Amino acid sequence: MDKITFTGILLYPRFSEYEISVLLSVLKQGRKQAIYIGLDNQVVRGESGLPCIPEASINEVDINRLESIVLPGVDDFAHLINHDALASFIHKMNDQNKIIAAISSAPYLLSISGVLDGKKYTTGLTAEQRTFLGTFKEESYINSPIVVDEYASDS
Repeated sequence: MDKITFTGILLYPRFSEYEISVLLSVLKQGRKQAIYIGLDNQVVRGESGLPCIPEASINEVDINRLESIVLPGVDDFAHLINHDALASFIHKMNDQNKIIAAISSAPYLLSISGVLDGKKYTTGLTAEQRTFLGTFKEESYINSPIVVDEYASDS
């Protein structure tokens, strides 16, 4: 009997709730299982203050049961920039060729993790913001609503 696989929805402080609301509805309609993953097991508050309870942490979740992961945008990255466990989790997903979807500003998390190296990408961040952050390769930027390169997808 096959094990059920999940789409992991990554929850971190100040994530953008509205960016995942339609996605969650589409997953439900398509009978796809979702699991809510936190940086730890603490309640996470999105950018509007909505409290969310992770079902697992990035250190606990069985990556073999994940077919994909969604990283919503965030209005402030300060608490995520040097988060080694998050970078390691993203690397493990990438190394196992799992689908990684990063919404709006979340491609920055892929960029600082090195996952965008050699890949085309898009992001909700402006050229000025990308230059300021200093981790994006401008020659790989595609001005498009969605970009898929290998297993990474950005919008």
